[in-house]
Amino acid sequence: MTAPSLVVITRVPIPASLDPAVVLQTLQAYEPLIRANPLLEKFEQRHLDVSEVVNDPLFREDGAKLQAFIVYDRVPIIPGLGSWATTRVEIPCVMQSFDHGVRCRAHAQAGVVVRSSYEVRRRGEVQDGPELVIGPGEEGEYELVEISGIECSALVKHFVKARFQAAHQEILQRIVNDAGQTAAARPAATPGRHQ
Repeated sequence: MTAPSLVVITRVPIPASLDPAVVLQTLQAYEPLIRANPLLEKFEQRHLDVSEVVNDPLFREDGAKLQAFIVYDRVPIIPGLGSWATTRVEIPCVMQSFDHGVRCRAHAQAGVVVRSSYEVRRRGEVQDGPELVIGPGEEGEYELVEISGIECSALVKHFVKARFQAAHQEILQRIVNDAGQTAAARPAATPGRHQ
C-alpha cells in the first residue's frame, strides 16, 4: 500500500432524535451504503479471494463480515447534458464491518484507489476535517464520519478531490436519512410487550 495522495474527511450530524445504533446497523448492512451513491447505476456481490485483503492494512483482525461487490457508476463527462454525456465506470470494492462502522477499499479507474472508514462517532472525537455544521434540531451527540485515503496521480488529483467531497457528503446524508426512515418504520414498543 502506498501513501495516499489525498486524505478527505467528511462528516454529517446524526440528529438527537435518531439512535446512533440504527445508523451503525444501516452502515453494516453494506447495501444501504452502496445505494446511497448518487452516481450508482447498479451493483452486484462478487466472490472475494482472500489474497485481495490479506496484505492490506485497512482490513484488520478487529473486523468482521468481509464482502466484495462490483459497483457500476454512471459518471458525467460533461455535467448537465444528460445520460448521453456520461460513461459507465466499474468499481470493484471490498467491505468489512467493525465496532464503529465499515471499512471499504474501492479500485476506481485511472489507478485511483480509495480506502475509507465510515464511522459513527461522538461529535468532536475525530479532530481533523471540516467543522461540523449543525442545523436546527440536529444537536445530537453523534456524527457520521468518513475518513478516506485516496491514491491517485497528480494529473487527476484536483478532479478526484472535487468530485469526491461533494458526492460523499451526499452519501453520508443519505445514510443518516435512510437510518431515520428505518427507525420511523419500526413499530413502537408497547408497555409490557417485548420485541
